[in-house]
Amino acid sequence: MKYLSRNKVYEKLHVQKDAKKVYIFCEGEDTEIKYFRYFQGFSSNIDIIPIPNSDGQSDPQKLKENAELLFFGNATTLPKYCLIDEYKDEVWFVIDTDRWNTGNKIQILKDFCKSKNKQTNQWFTVQSNPCFELWLYYHFKEVKPNEEDVNRFSSFKEFVNNQIKGGFDKRSMPVELESAIRNSLKNFETENEQPKLYSTEVHHLGQVIIPFVKHQLDIAKEMWRNPKEI
Repeated sequence: MKYLSRNKVYEKLHVQKDAKKVYIFCEGEDTEIKYFRYFQGFSSNIDIIPIPNSDGQSDPQKLKENAELLFFGNATTLPKYCLIDEYKDEVWFVIDTDRWNTGNKIQILKDFCKSKNKQTNQWFTVQSNPCFELWLYYHFKEVKPNEEDVNRFSSFKEFVNNQIKGGFDKRSMPVELESAIRNSLKNFETENEQPKLYSTEVHHLGQVIIPFVKHQLDIAKEMWRNPKEI
């Protein structure tokens, strides 16, 4: 099947008063970045800016430090980005549990976001347990992974690639954002204020994005059903 080009479903809309920028700090430099970049250009009313880790430093503390540098600068560096309250700009950190749920590192990042939200609600952390690939899994799967099945593979990423035909594809998978939100919410559980195994909070970020891109995603899905029209 021919892959969908975003330009073919792009329909420029006038900028609305609720237009915003969403900055997304990602642990990885590849999958997460490619996933969120898919939505760039879908709507004139949301600008999605995925930001990879700096020099391979994906520790939540390092992501926090990079965000502070980019938004507030320091003695030698001017800020690169600026949050505009009027447009309700937001900053999101996308974090895995499997690597960082030691030393209270994730909670320190979440507490940092809370401290920034005393006046305006603009800083957020979403955590996946075990990792971001779980969010990709829920684009096509309605139930939680079976642990016995997962344990047959050397990594959860390998398991997901086995479960989803063709594995992750930046050109097509994000079209199923609405399904991912629904499936993630259906299977979401917490324990000690953190997502339990095979739960992810990324649906919170998806719920911010979907109102701005739903129309275009609906067109995209319709084109998948009728590829001759592409």
